[in-house]
Amino acid sequence: MNPTHLTLRQLQILEAVQDAGSMAEAGRTLHMTGPGVTQQIQQLEKVLGAPVYDRLGRRLKLTAAGRHALAAAHDVHARLAALAREMDALANRDEGVLHLGVLATGTHILPPLLAEFRRRAPGIAVHMVVSTREELASHLLEGTVDLALMGRVPGRDDAAVAANADPLVREPLADNPHVIIAWVGHPLAGERGIAPIELRHETFIQRESGSGTRAMLDDFLRMHRVSPRERLTMFGNEMVKHAVMSQLGISLTSMHTLGLELSSSALVHLDVEYTPILRKWYVVHHGDRWLPPAATAFRDYLLTDGAAQVRASTAALLR
Repeated sequence: MNPTHLTLRQLQILEAVQDAGSMAEAGRTLHMTGPGVTQQIQQLEKVLGAPVYDRLGRRLKLTAAGRHALAAAHDVHARLAALAREMDALANRDEGVLHLGVLATGTHILPPLLAEFRRRAPGIAVHMVVSTREELASHLLEGTVDLALMGRVPGRDDAAVAANADPLVREPLADNPHVIIAWVGHPLAGERGIAPIELRHETFIQRESGSGTRAMLDDFLRMHRVSPRERLTMFGNEMVKHAVMSQLGISLTSMHTLGLELSSSALVHLDVEYTPILRKWYVVHHGDRWLPPAATAFRDYLLTDGAAQVRASTAALLR
């Protein structure tokens, strides 16, 4: 027996015959002729290789094969009903699972956005991955993440995007300004219009190789021909901030990581010329993949009310 030769119609007819008690009555229920029902049952028996009914006069009694086939029919219809419910839930923008990816830097702006979104759509569960730009791009390409909050997508230049060679869609969310930070009491704190060359005597705390912030610092120092006294490498934004607070050096970092430290005067940002350096946050997804309703709802929120919220918080930090 090859079960793939069974059809849903045959199983439906078997259920109808069993409920009705006769093939003729089942035919009326299904708007079929009695011979048509009989023919379908015979085809089912041929596929099974065994009769599904013992025909005792006008009575039909299920055989062992018939009982197994009827149980399979019930299982199939129960699973189809569950599938229908799952599809309804999937289509509901207030339910489902949001598979979200974010850069470590983005974890400072994401919580309030996510909190507001969850208040609007409390039925949506969130699975979040915090990772590097390269890993987030891989997650998006592989489909393990539906939506990511990140900066520039690594290895994907504007020419590739314009030529439609890049399947990742980047939609700008808000500016991501980067500033030079120092400890309270630093000699340059409070100075206005500091020329970049004035930083040549400083020790810079820099992010690890591969970090977007590290690449930005490298570009800034090279562009302004600044050779710092020393460069110390730290892993992650929190270690960088603690190193600066400990007076190990100054650093370049995103304003969005500094809300608590600036408001509590644990750190200050220096008024260095050509800063803030403006980069952008992007909402990124795979353009060739279906975006589930939960992810679509979060994307729509981010690009409207969420973007406005980030812009307002950024403006407050820059004041």
